[in-house]
Amino acid sequence: MLVLEILGGLFMAAGALMVAAAKKIVKRYGLDKKVVLEHESELDETETEEYKTLKATVNIKLYGMLVFLPGLVFLLIAFSNG
Repeated sequence: MLVLEILGGLFMAAGALMVAAAKKIVKRYGLDKKVVLEHESELDETETEEYKTLKATVNIKLYGMLVFLPGLVFLLIAFSNG
């Protein structure tokens, strides 16, 4: 069960790091420039950029939580069998 504990810890650490550094990840890789909005014409320039950045940041945080979740499951399995 040591392997599951190590894998769980690594997945949880990677997911937590992604969530914590989401804004830096978005800025570094320019992910906010790739976001497509449906009603972009209804917003002015600053609102559009702010909304794209927010949407990209939330997406990275969601992916971080999806990486974190298997680590949590691994740890629950490893410590439940004892």
